[in-house]
Amino acid sequence: MKYSAMLVAAGVLSAGTAFAQGAPIKIGVLYPLTGGGAVYGAPALVGHQMAIEELNAKGGIMGRKVESLERDDKLNPATASSTMKELITKDKVDIVLGGLASSVGLAMTEVSKQEKVVYISTIPKSIQITTDKLHKYVFRTSANTDQEGEAMAILAGKNKLAKICHLELDYAYGNDLEAGILKAMPKYAPDAKIVLTLKPKLGATDFNPFIPQVMAAGCDGVLSGLWGPHFVSWVKQAAPLGFFNKIKWISGGEVGSHEIAGELKGEYPDNVISNTYELWYKGNDPSHKEFQEKLAKKLNTQETPQWAALGYIGVMYAAAAMEKAKSTDPDKVAEALEGLSIGTPVGTLTIDAKTHQANIGQFWGPMVKKPDRAYRMMEPAEYIQPK
Repeated sequence: MKYSAMLVAAGVLSAGTAFAQGAPIKIGVLYPLTGGGAVYGAPALVGHQMAIEELNAKGGIMGRKVESLERDDKLNPATASSTMKELITKDKVDIVLGGLASSVGLAMTEVSKQEKVVYISTIPKSIQITTDKLHKYVFRTSANTDQEGEAMAILAGKNKLAKICHLELDYAYGNDLEAGILKAMPKYAPDAKIVLTLKPKLGATDFNPFIPQVMAAGCDGVLSGLWGPHFVSWVKQAAPLGFFNKIKWISGGEVGSHEIAGELKGEYPDNVISNTYELWYKGNDPSHKEFQEKLAKKLNTQETPQWAALGYIGVMYAAAAMEKAKSTDPDKVAEALEGLSIGTPVGTLTIDAKTHQANIGQFWGPMVKKPDRAYRMMEPAEYIQPK
């Protein structure tokens, strides 16, 4: 299913909804809505829009209508920076959400600092956002590369990998994920050895120069952050060569999500262990069922995408912070976000007051064939939430 075709008009109000006097609260959001990144960006925007609709149906934020100003970041840091500045200076948004690529998230973090407007990073994972680049106005509700790297190192140890090929995209996410894995390996996979490291560029589509190198390296496992269309392209080019017959693929980048499983269907290979924030067929919190049913109705499909949950959570965090602060003032909203806990479709989340990082978890598990499905599903799926 092409989730880029699922975009719907935001801001639908239920009949008779009444709002208090006052200008609408404006939420700016950037996701990649065209190109390869749209496989994740479009579903994230659907979740964002669903949250806006729910808020407006209940009277908005502080009794004021909520408007969503949506833009395509085109998976490009320069585009994201200029567009975000325009949303802040011209459109006068009260807060900015979104981003997908870590390079885009880092660019948006810098604009947030310059313009003194709160930015909630709903998808970008680079650890730098909440360490080296951390400032008063930036917060993250997605996982970070250290958390993901630790989980991958744990899985490498559990699967007794001896020789590992490391395959990452050559940009912030890939480089930081590699660092997170290497930091965790001595503890969780002390007997494993990295025998090859390769770094294709972000947006790469031709992996034929890399596939033979990995197959010749003698590794019994690959640790990789190839996500979305990158993973799809690798599978289509490598699987016919028997690549996945003997090599275990342990992957970040949420290739365990239905966005990817549903796209690859029968082409999804064996020996893949991956992650996802949310599964339409498995919840870790009682509220998940209601959320998934609403999303399924909105998209007219039972098999909903996982990225919608991240877009949804970002909006609900913004709303909760403004309600707590009783203001849209960036300084007051930033203060309200520190230590803030809210209920979400994946359980109660808390943003750490010092690091501005939410303790969101992920499902991890092998992708297996199901006799009654045309696509693979994660089974068993273990939800791992950082403390």
